[in-house]
Amino acid sequence: MKKKKVIGIIVAVAVVGGSAVGGAYAYKSYQAKKLVAQVQPVSDLIWGYWGDSATSYGMVTNDSSQEIYLESSKSVKEVYVEEGDEVAVGDPLMEYDTAELQIDIERKKLEIKNLENDIAVAQHELEKMKNSKPVDKTPPSIDTNKMQELEKQDAERNQISALDKVDNRIYNYITEGALPYGAVTDAEGKIVSPLGTKEDPYIYYCNANAFVYGSFYNSVRFTEGKNDGKYVIFRICKKDAEGKMVTVKKPSATGEMVEEPVVDTTIANHEVIFDGGGIPASYEAGTAWHIFTGKEYVPPTSLADKYMEEFMEHATDWREPEGYTVEELLKLIPEKESRIKELDIQRRQQELQLEKMQKSVSDGIVYAEVSGVVKKVGDPQGYQSSSEPFLVLTGDEGLYVRGTISELLLNDIAVGSVITANSWESGMTFDATITEISDYPIGGNQWGEGNPNVSYYAYTAYIEDSSALRNGEYVDLSISTNQSEKEGLFIEKAYVRQEDGKAYVMIADEKDKLKKQYVVTGRTIYGNAIEIKSGLSKQDRIAFPYGKNAVEGASVEESLNINY
Repeated sequence: MKKKKVIGIIVAVAVVGGSAVGGAYAYKSYQAKKLVAQVQPVSDLIWGYWGDSATSYGMVTNDSSQEIYLESSKSVKEVYVEEGDEVAVGDPLMEYDTAELQIDIERKKLEIKNLENDIAVAQHELEKMKNSKPVDKTPPSIDTNKMQELEKQDAERNQISALDKVDNRIYNYITEGALPYGAVTDAEGKIVSPLGTKEDPYIYYCNANAFVYGSFYNSVRFTEGKNDGKYVIFRICKKDAEGKMVTVKKPSATGEMVEEPVVDTTIANHEVIFDGGGIPASYEAGTAWHIFTGKEYVPPTSLADKYMEEFMEHATDWREPEGYTVEELLKLIPEKESRIKELDIQRRQQELQLEKMQKSVSDGIVYAEVSGVVKKVGDPQGYQSSSEPFLVLTGDEGLYVRGTISELLLNDIAVGSVITANSWESGMTFDATITEISDYPIGGNQWGEGNPNVSYYAYTAYIEDSSALRNGEYVDLSISTNQSEKEGLFIEKAYVRQEDGKAYVMIADEKDKLKKQYVVTGRTIYGNAIEIKSGLSKQDRIAFPYGKNAVEGASVEESLNINY
């Protein structure tokens, strides 16, 4: 049966194929005219962006130090200093076994390569999400309103009364206990007249589509071994314009004039006779047959049952579609972008470590980064714990200050970069040179203001001309950088969709109709906002590009608050 349905559908498609394309476009255009999308001015959706902070503050100190930690995989070839030695910047402190260091470098390169692969995979998944069309994963469900309406229609169709509504002498269907025309009954309701014989038969006047239940046949057929069956005649009654029985007056056996119904002889099979024993098989009470055609009576098909069968067939074949819903995309895209950011930070950390390792691989020597005194030197043979520094060098002249920089500035700031320090007490300005930048981010920007959504790295800077500063004094720190851009148009990324590698927004045109507008995008900030370089202005109005109303040609109306 299922295959027949499929074939029928294919044939239907073939028949209407010539007009399907034009009809689809016309229907789509008609549907678009009925849709209304809510739009907002771009000026209300702009994210404020004032660049990434390059300022912090710190306390001036003269106890800057250099701490060297050993890893269990490395071995020390020679130590050149002892505790109490005075050293200057650039003096050799110790030397690693370069053979082992080269192995560590190759291992570090492999770690970086793995991180790059992870980033590439995550970026591919992110691009796939951005370009994917949202799907509806709502399982099929019964339309209860439709079901109730169909059940109501079924009830109306099945309300067939046994007797004709216009003339109750005419039968629509006959059951056990139905009385023949002109019947006389006793006090118990049993038929006294007619007798049900061939000479005095039971006569039932019916409509053309009348049917008889098996319970009636069983009540009038003979009992086995007895000749007690009833002689029954079914006739189609002729009806007048009002739907009532047509009768004529005829003399009875006694000569009395009586009314007799007229048979509708215009119908070929207008009379059927049952002699009380002509049915070869036993009839059950629920079995019903059309009297004048001899066919089994089939009640009208239940519309509710048919709807339920179609629903169950669809529900059985339904499978959750692959892809993402609108809600999943709004959740997964920021998560994937955050994951890429984490992997990128890890990669840059590893690259910084690799850079330091490569600088020392030529001779394996670790040099002093500050001028000062060696406070501690461990025993290379007995050194076990990596939680304690192996060698400690503290500064003995000049002043140092510690500040922070955003991860976004790591490519622009390096050891040797000059920063500006401004005294809180005197207001005087000093130059300081960065001597060290941490390989690892700190927990929050502990030394200044800045973007809370990025990581910060601590740095140490040396103030050579420190005659006007004192130990413990606080200073403001600033770094000259071209990163603090105040221009640019940034909006929520959820308003930008991708199509064939191109970004677009849904914009209201001059006729207040929704259309697709391609844009050129730039940076992503705070993980959730994207820069629009061209194709969109603050004066434009845009709609959330997902949902059934976000189609080209839909009418638009302005809303102060769009929930998506």
